[in-house]
Amino acid sequence: MIKELQKLFKTITLTDIDSLKDIMNNHIYLEFASLYPNLKDILVFGNERDPQEFNRTVKHIFRTIKVFLLIQEGKFDYSGFSPNSINQILAKIKKISDFNMDLIPIILVYHDIGKFIRKRDHPQQSFKLIYEKGLLNPFKLNKKIQVLIKKVIQYHVLFATIYTGESTYYGTYSLIHDTELVNLMLESQYLNLFIDCLEVFTYIDILGYSYSQIFDHYIKYYEEINLNLKEILSLLPSIESALERALFYSHSWIEWRIAGALRIFQFVSTQPYLTPEFYFDKLKLSMNSIPNDVLVDKNWENLVRNDLKHSNRIQIKYGLAFLMILAFGSFHRASINENVEISPNLLSFWILITEEIIKRSKEDTKAPWNVYILGVKNWFSIPTKTLKKINLSYIRSILNDANSEYDNNINEYTLNLDLSKIEEKDIN
Repeated sequence: MIKELQKLFKTITLTDIDSLKDIMNNHIYLEFASLYPNLKDILVFGNERDPQEFNRTVKHIFRTIKVFLLIQEGKFDYSGFSPNSINQILAKIKKISDFNMDLIPIILVYHDIGKFIRKRDHPQQSFKLIYEKGLLNPFKLNKKIQVLIKKVIQYHVLFATIYTGESTYYGTYSLIHDTELVNLMLESQYLNLFIDCLEVFTYIDILGYSYSQIFDHYIKYYEEINLNLKEILSLLPSIESALERALFYSHSWIEWRIAGALRIFQFVSTQPYLTPEFYFDKLKLSMNSIPNDVLVDKNWENLVRNDLKHSNRIQIKYGLAFLMILAFGSFHRASINENVEISPNLLSFWILITEEIIKRSKEDTKAPWNVYILGVKNWFSIPTKTLKKINLSYIRSILNDANSEYDNNINEYTLNLDLSKIEEKDIN
């Protein structure tokens, strides 16, 4: 498989991929589709259902493949990374490729096909397509490698969302209760491969978008997440021990998690003043402006210990933009300056949504809550003056009106926050 991809993408550049138009009739796409005939119906369906998302997803898949090939060939040059950082990623790629050279390429080809079905939970949709249609059968892989690939794809956003703060280590709840994955993780070789694949994939996935910016500090923090996840999963088959360790790391990560809305994950250490403490202090200062009907005790330790004690159960899906808007009143991808003030809306949201999930946790008091942010396709299309009208009343209303359900099959909750009213001009 790797040789076919090397041949196909040999003469095309990342710039060429970014500028692709009329993808269905492009020779790269046509040759790609001929390499993977079991994707034909899925690709056709994706294009018919949502041409814009289809084009975006195919270009992303192509870009991830090209980035991978460039790194593997020692030809990848990226302004955000030093040569040492690229070499560290390359070392992990070589280790995985030595085990099976087609492992990463297969993951890249199939990881986002679920977006053609439903974007909001596309990793699960990708997994279902692979499982139900037997998409890995042509590759003649042994059963364990098939499971490894399917599970990396099913959980491929976990690594990145722990880092951005949208999820927590408690998000491993799904993995810990996944019997097929647990059985594989009992072999240390596959446990290490699984986490290393998630890490390497996450670098490539981010770089699969032309507008992404990542820096050398990602290497340090990703390595920490890598080791923590390996420790959690190494405690299996003891579910209780694994969850206890996941809870420990979730609590120790809480300041970073909330500061994700300030883009700490992206810009920490890129300027002398952008230390972790700088971001954490901004959060703590905003706490003093939280209304008393939301929080009376303005002590940070008590807030974390009491009001946010169960916030680790909240796993937010595609919510980073909304969290940023709560913090700043606008959505932007730039770093923050030294004098910026953070709105109390951010912490108020975390307090109120934590209260909400506790109130609704009737079936299971330990299960995670998968929170989907719905109703807005493009945050950039909403005027800043409208975004600045988001207030405590609005936050309360979307939480109060949110639909929730408990899935008995996986023992997890879903909470759907409908933000469509944000586009109305009469937000009070």
